[in-house]
Amino acid sequence: MTSTLLVAFLAIFGVLLLHRFTRRSLDRRRLPPGPKGLPLIGNLWDVPAEYPWLTYARWADTYGDILYLDTPGNPTVVLNSTQVRDGPLRKTRHRRMVHQYFQPRAVPTYYPAQMRATLVLLQQLHKSPDEFVRHVRHHAGSVIMKTVYGYDVDPNGDRFVEIVDRALESIRIIGNMGTFLVDSIPSLKYLPRWFPGANFANGLAASSLVSVNLAKMNDISVSERMTHLEVTRNTAAVAFSAGADTTVSVVLSTILAFLLYPEVQAKAQAELDAVVGPNRLPNFDDRPQLPYIEAILLEALRWNPVVPMSFDVGIAHRNVQEDVYRGYYIPAGTTIIGNTWWISKAILHDEKDYPNPLVFDPERFMSAEGKECQPEPIAAFGFGRRICPGRYLASNTAWIAIASMASTLSFTKAVDPEAFPYLSNARSRRALLERKR
Repeated sequence: MTSTLLVAFLAIFGVLLLHRFTRRSLDRRRLPPGPKGLPLIGNLWDVPAEYPWLTYARWADTYGDILYLDTPGNPTVVLNSTQVRDGPLRKTRHRRMVHQYFQPRAVPTYYPAQMRATLVLLQQLHKSPDEFVRHVRHHAGSVIMKTVYGYDVDPNGDRFVEIVDRALESIRIIGNMGTFLVDSIPSLKYLPRWFPGANFANGLAASSLVSVNLAKMNDISVSERMTHLEVTRNTAAVAFSAGADTTVSVVLSTILAFLLYPEVQAKAQAELDAVVGPNRLPNFDDRPQLPYIEAILLEALRWNPVVPMSFDVGIAHRNVQEDVYRGYYIPAGTTIIGNTWWISKAILHDEKDYPNPLVFDPERFMSAEGKECQPEPIAAFGFGRRICPGRYLASNTAWIAIASMASTLSFTKAVDPEAFPYLSNARSRRALLERKR
């Protein structure tokens, strides 16, 4: 019996091996170039678990801006070029749904939620400044939870935000292709199952992306309901993960800039004092009169591209059918990754457009007589058709946080080099921060 099983196993293994090498011989001439892999396992061990975007960028110098990784059961194509905008990434129902709820005409609806969340952020920063990273994450998460799920986050700590934060940390690790043998993030589509759902069923949920789309279930055919539910579930989950990370990264980059460039913080505070005054917090109506705050937001986006493998072009996609891209054959089931770090760095740190690109300088986006503004850092949100459809919501959330923090708080370097940044109470306007929402 043992010998029979061994023979059967070897026969199956031989057939699979023959199929693999036959397929490789047929497709290799048409596949994009890439590093030569080992027998059987291909490039399985070539991609490092940490900072894979650096390896992808290095390979671009050798193999070009589109490369192929041969991994068993999961062939991968990496795009290292701005031509990703014309690449094998198609529009989807998910993108259409996100655009519908987060287009420029729709985002003013979310101003009240963003203002309430920002007031909570200021109160938390004043109360426990050493936990500023957690407070910024809570701020971004509460805005997304309200706009996407219609759920009001508990300002004293919310179990659902904590659950999602833990899930997103796992996704950040798993999302680096090559970290694990199974390189996929199926948990995204299950995230919404963790949120309270009773109100959706009885029609009492606040208006949000999820509640509105669940209400549409009664108006579509039975055959379309499962697809619509799946699209709603996936869209909500991706909106949370991408939107929260974007806002957090921009706000934390701004705090870092305030520490490294105190003159930027001082100029921002002077503009806010002149326009808003000491008796109220800034709001979205003030935005046209606060060009320097706007310039700080733009420079934060340019200075530190949000996340290396993020947004639509960086999140791994899988093509459902075979395709031909720039003359190369892309097999069905191929994972497609846009190396956003490399592409963004090439654009947003290009010295031709941005002199001294490593310096945080909001003035590059300020108009003046005889001076032309440098290009807005649109590439921070993606490229072409794959530009992030939620960028207006993320930008607004980051803007109101930056303006409000600069209006009420001062960030200075800690005395202890091992400690956290210090928020000076000298500027903290306690009356504003303790005002009821």
